[in-house]
Amino acid sequence: MKKLYFLLFLIGTSCTSKQATNPQVNVNIDLNTTIGQNHQFWKALGYDFLFKIVNEPEGQYFLDRAQQKQSVKYYRAHYTFSNTSMVDERAGGKVGGQVVRTDKNGKRYYDFSIVNQTFREYVKRGMKPIVECDFYPDGFASEGQRKMNDEEFEAMVGAPADWNAWEDLLNAFMKNLVDEFGKEEIKSWYFEVWNEPDGWKGQDQKDFFKMYDLFAYTVKKYDNDFKVGGPACYHLGFLEQFVEHVVHGKNYITKKTGSPVDFLSYHIYALSGYWLKPSPDIYPQVSKFSADMLWLQRLMYQYPSLKGVEFHLNEWGLSSHGDSKFVDEYPQLEYRNSEVSALFMVKLVDCLYAIEDNHGLKTSLLGYWGSWFNAKTGPIFRGSRDLMTRGNVPKPILSAYELLAKLKDNRVKVKNLKAGNRYGCMATKDDSGVALMAYNFNETDDDFSKVADFDFALENGASTLKGKKVKVIRLDRKHNNTYRKWLELGAKPVSDELVTKLKEVGELKEVEQADLTFDGQNAHVKVSIPRHGMALILIE
Repeated sequence: MKKLYFLLFLIGTSCTSKQATNPQVNVNIDLNTTIGQNHQFWKALGYDFLFKIVNEPEGQYFLDRAQQKQSVKYYRAHYTFSNTSMVDERAGGKVGGQVVRTDKNGKRYYDFSIVNQTFREYVKRGMKPIVECDFYPDGFASEGQRKMNDEEFEAMVGAPADWNAWEDLLNAFMKNLVDEFGKEEIKSWYFEVWNEPDGWKGQDQKDFFKMYDLFAYTVKKYDNDFKVGGPACYHLGFLEQFVEHVVHGKNYITKKTGSPVDFLSYHIYALSGYWLKPSPDIYPQVSKFSADMLWLQRLMYQYPSLKGVEFHLNEWGLSSHGDSKFVDEYPQLEYRNSEVSALFMVKLVDCLYAIEDNHGLKTSLLGYWGSWFNAKTGPIFRGSRDLMTRGNVPKPILSAYELLAKLKDNRVKVKNLKAGNRYGCMATKDDSGVALMAYNFNETDDDFSKVADFDFALENGASTLKGKKVKVIRLDRKHNNTYRKWLELGAKPVSDELVTKLKEVGELKEVEQADLTFDGQNAHVKVSIPRHGMALILIE
C-alpha cells in the first residue's frame, strides 16, 4: 500500500511540475501610447490566372467572402495583355486579357472587355486592381526572344518588336480605363509595367528602363495623380539599378533626368529557386524577409528624393513553385496547407510593423501570391499556395487574413515583446475597444505539447475597459483549423458532406470567453497559447 501511495505521489508531483513549467509570458500594453496607424497593408493578393478565374463561380464566391470579411482589397494579375500562354492548358482555358485581336482581313484591333469585366468585379465591391501592363500580345515580341525567364516564368523578354505599336496599345488601354471607370476611381489604383524584368538578359535590361519610362509617361499623361511604379523584381541588385535609373538616369522619353515613380515593388519568398530538388531539411523563415527589408531600408536611405514613395512587397510566400509542386510529391509543402502558413503571415505582419516603427521603412502593401484556383481544380488540400482549397474551403492562411481584419484602427505600444521572436503580440484599439493578436510560433517547432501562459497587462486607460466582455478566437492545431479537421476526419476525398463540415470550421465560430480582471490601475487578461498557435483577443 505504501508503494502505491508513493507511486501516486510521484505521478501527482510529475503532473504538477509539468503544469508549473509552462513559460510565463508577461505582455505589458500601454493603451495611452499610440505608435501608428493599423493601415492594413496585408489586404492584397495576386495570381497568374485572375482574368480567367475571377469571373468563375469560385472567384465570385471568394470576392463576396472577402467583401463580407473585409479581408482583401487589392488584386494583382499577370497576363493583362496576353493572347496566348503556355499555361493555358494547365489553367483550363485562356488566362490572359486577350486585348489585341485580329479581324478576318488580318487587321489588328483592341478588345478590352475581359479586363474591364474583371476590374468591374473588384470595383463594385469596393476593391482595387494593381494593373500590370504585360505581357506582349501575339505579334508584339521581337523575333528570337526567350519565352522563359531565369525563374522559369513564362513571359516574352526584351524590347517589343515595334515601340510605336507598344505605345499605341498603352494609350488605347489607358483611354479605355478612363472611359470605363473615370479618373477619380483610377487614382486609387496602382500601375506596374511587366513582372520580374530581372529575368531578362543582361544586355536587354536597358530596354526595360526604356519600357518603364514610356509606360510612366503614358499613364501620367492621362492624369498625373495616377500611381505608377515597379519594377516588381526579386533581385536586390536589379532593384538598385532601377532606383538609380528613376532617380539619376536619363529618361528615354522626356530626355530629362529621372522618371516618375510613386511606389517601388519587390518580391520575396522565404524559400525560392530549385530548393525542392533534392529536398533539404530546411524551413521557411520570417527572418529572410526582415533581412531583405533592412537592406532595402538602407538602399532607400541613399536616395532622399524617394522619401514618400510607397514600398510594395507585392509578391510573397513561404515558398515559390506555386502550381507545379504539390504535397503528394513534396511532403514538406504541408505548411502551405496548415496553420504554419497562417502563423507565418501574422508573424511577418508583426515584423514589418516593427521595421516601420524602428527603421522608418513602411510597407504600404503586402500581396500574397495565391488565390482560389485549387477550389475548382482539386484535389482537396493539394499543397498549393492557394487561400482556398477544393469546394471553396478556406485554408488556415485565409483565416489569418480574416483574423487580422478584426484588429482595430490604431496600434498601441507593446512594451516587453520584440517582433520576430517566438512570442509576439500586436495591440490595437479604437472607440469600440481593444484587439490583441498574440502568437506562440517558431518556424522549426517540433514539440507541440508545450504551452505558454500569456498575461496581458493593459496599462494607462484600463478603466475605460470596465464592463466590456473578452472574446478569444484561436487558430492552432486544434481550433478553427480546416486542414487539421480534414486530417481528423480521415483525409477523405472531397464530398458535399465533408465540404459542409470544413466550411463550418473555417467560419471561426469557435469562440471562448475570458476574464477581465483589475489590479490597481491595470486590467489583466490571461490566455494560454500552445506552440504553433495564435489567439485574437477582443475586449469590446
